[in-house]
Amino acid sequence: MPTYNIDAAIVGGGIAGAWALNLLCSAGYNAVLFEADALGCDQTLASQGMVHGGLKYALGGQLTGASEAIARMSSRWRSCLNGDDPVDLRGVRLLSDQYFMFSNDSARGRLTTFFASKALRGRIDKVDQQEWPHAFKGFDGVVYALEDFVLDAGSLLETLISPYRDRIFQLKLNRENTRPTATGYEISLADCEMHAHRLISCAGNGSAGLLEALGVSNIEVQQRPLKQVLVRPTHNVELYAHCLTGASSAEPRLTITSHFGEGGLVWYLGGRLATQGVTLSDTQQIEKAKAELETCVPWLDWQGAQFEILYVNRAEPKQRSGLKPDNAFVAESGHFIQCFPTKLTLAPDLGDRLLALLPAPQGGDLPHTNQPRAEIGSFPWSP
Repeated sequence: MPTYNIDAAIVGGGIAGAWALNLLCSAGYNAVLFEADALGCDQTLASQGMVHGGLKYALGGQLTGASEAIARMSSRWRSCLNGDDPVDLRGVRLLSDQYFMFSNDSARGRLTTFFASKALRGRIDKVDQQEWPHAFKGFDGVVYALEDFVLDAGSLLETLISPYRDRIFQLKLNRENTRPTATGYEISLADCEMHAHRLISCAGNGSAGLLEALGVSNIEVQQRPLKQVLVRPTHNVELYAHCLTGASSAEPRLTITSHFGEGGLVWYLGGRLATQGVTLSDTQQIEKAKAELETCVPWLDWQGAQFEILYVNRAEPKQRSGLKPDNAFVAESGHFIQCFPTKLTLAPDLGDRLLALLPAPQGGDLPHTNQPRAEIGSFPWSP
């Protein structure tokens, strides 16, 4: 049975794993990726696809650690989309090149003054009514344009993996097929062995099980659940925006994106609705979503709209506070590296941190195996 020496075996085919594979291969590393199921099937394809500059974390009226950690990411992603970064994303489809904040409270006091401050110049701008997108026709309030935008997550995965499809395999790594050695990890397939100098976990919700299976005890995982809502309206109006109408906390009342599947238009609702909704029953959450839409977007028709619940578990490094980490997370334990982007937006930050930990590439032959290939999964709003 042949044995192949590789620089890195990446576990998990969501945004973190796909980004890591693309980045490492473009930097000369001999890397492969293992996915237990379908690429992106857990968190990535269930994301809203937003790339943002962190201002939704500053709605308390001041810049925060979270808002500033993510501030440069929008421009970094645009460099990737323009082909001016080692991770070339010129094939990615944008759902919207702009993202908005809106409120029917035309005078929001301290927050309005904060948005107009020099500290936010270039990151948020008030939009004149004659320049509002069509979705705001009938709205009476104030609209701000952010530097944020929305990607099609499936297109993003396809662009990242397409040059490296012969390096992506469907296999769940466990203690039976993966063994630590003095110089890395041995991975057994049906028709070959791979010796990886680094094993890089980007497995999201599968990370805790992998850490336990491999005996890595100094890295812990936490989960933060969301109860998102999918809405299939009878109208055909797309909207990409945070609603701040009557907001009573430093979090958007609704975070809205629009997506299309075989069943037509879907509004995808996150924000405070999703974070607070985990304490509600599904029926209560749907009733809450209906009331929120009638309050936040009353100028559109919601009669006959269909509602569905989508559960999302965000996997992250464990924090003492239990709150979301501000930055991407990369930690090393011997020849094992654990990665969490913590948000899709922070994938470039994760890549930078990962490269900084790796030794120079040694190269080696591309493994030849009949192991099944992992394919991209389906969006949760697909029939």
